[in-house]
Amino acid sequence: MSSARRFTLLLLIEEEISELNHMSNETLINFARWYDPLFEGVLGGLRALAARVVPPKEGMKVLDVGCGTGAQLAIYQRGGCQVFGIDLSHPMLRVARSNLGDRATLSLGDAVRMPYPERTFDLVVSSLFLHQLNPGLRAAVLKEAVRVLRPEGQIILIDFHAQDRRSIKGKFTHAFISLIEFSAGWEHFSNSRDFLAQDGIPPLAADLGLKNRKTIVVGNGNLGVYLLRRV
Repeated sequence: MSSARRFTLLLLIEEEISELNHMSNETLINFARWYDPLFEGVLGGLRALAARVVPPKEGMKVLDVGCGTGAQLAIYQRGGCQVFGIDLSHPMLRVARSNLGDRATLSLGDAVRMPYPERTFDLVVSSLFLHQLNPGLRAAVLKEAVRVLRPEGQIILIDFHAQDRRSIKGKFTHAFISLIEFSAGWEHFSNSRDFLAQDGIPPLAADLGLKNRKTIVVGNGNLGVYLLRRV
């Protein structure tokens, strides 16, 4: 599958996820069960990229905010890390518990008020999550991630990348993103547009005293992997 087709499918996945709150519990459970088998070819590359940016180390404590089925955590668990995940979807967490077993600590809860002590984690990761939130929640979630991060810890965020100049292919991809975001609902679309209008992750990170140590841009210039640390 070409990179353009992978990115298109990734956006369609996001649209499906945005509709989770409108599904019945039975539908949610079924969605969670087939999520990884169907989309591993698309999301697996992003997960592997994150693990290359910050490789697993024995005993490292890793938190995934919006962990879903736990697939990102599974990579770190296989590397000997202690893994933790938080998500608002009970069906997704059921699948995560099945995938990760008893050695993982998984919580059903709100990313703005996470049930962890300060300075707990060596790494906090989150994928395609912040752009969906309104500006106040966006900052609050990242602030909470900083709270539970150890002083020498790192944060990996995967989300939309804002830039003024794009290639022709990048412009077509951006137009398609806008169409998918609009189809996910007006609130979602408005939050996503505001996220990009505010230049995405870098200024949000800077406002919280985080340094952007590395940015990897993929998806024809429309998706970024950001490695953040305290200044």
